[in-house]
Amino acid sequence: MRWQSWGRGSANTLPLVLLHGGFGSWNHWFANLPALAEARQVWTVDLPGLGHSGDMSAPFTTEHFAELLLAGIDEVLGAGSVFELAGFSFGAMIGGHVAAGAEERCRRFVMIGAAGFGDLHVQVSLLPPPPPEMAAPEAEAIQRENLSRLMLASPAAIDDMAVYLHGDNLAHYRFRSRKLAGSSDLVAVLPNISAELVGVWGSEDATAGGPAAIDQRRELLQQVQPAAEFHVLDGVGHWAMYEAPESVNRILLAG
Repeated sequence: MRWQSWGRGSANTLPLVLLHGGFGSWNHWFANLPALAEARQVWTVDLPGLGHSGDMSAPFTTEHFAELLLAGIDEVLGAGSVFELAGFSFGAMIGGHVAAGAEERCRRFVMIGAAGFGDLHVQVSLLPPPPPEMAAPEAEAIQRENLSRLMLASPAAIDDMAVYLHGDNLAHYRFRSRKLAGSSDLVAVLPNISAELVGVWGSEDATAGGPAAIDQRRELLQQVQPAAEFHVLDGVGHWAMYEAPESVNRILLAG
């Protein structure tokens, strides 16, 4: 796995590990890293089969992803290290199993637009990704359309950088995560997590299924931890970290 280290933090702050979403890479956190790295030691990673990491090895399960990530965390932070964790979408579902496996070592787990909520998760219909031989203007139009359908609510957020990052991720993905994302793998593992739970959803998240379904996620978290934080970011889509980086950073740094 390809890991990236940002910032140094201080003696009284814990390292923060960030997991990206499906069909993505570390760059899902592009808009957040400058501010986060000023305050914390931050680790990002390209999940197996995505970005510049090696291919995912069988079995292709949430649990195996988590085993590989826990081994990676031990490698980069040191065996037994204590840390905080945040995951986006598919990465939040994997992160739930990482947090459960780490037990008391994971002190806080922030899930942003998390997959793994079974029937509550909406599989958004997308245009086929542009092939490499397609002319740049046509390819960009497809990427902008898919970003508007799935990732970002505000047209202003679909800027040139968002299009570039999305296109770069599509050029490198090998693992197809959508089937796993529609499972109930995160809901199933929530009772096994000892870390402080924090939920974050954009009110316009296309995968969320609307306000009532977002409230159901809140209830599921607070059934497990009555004091669990839950934030709904008004007017924000699925890729909340890019569309509302300051709001998400405040939540990530509040632990």
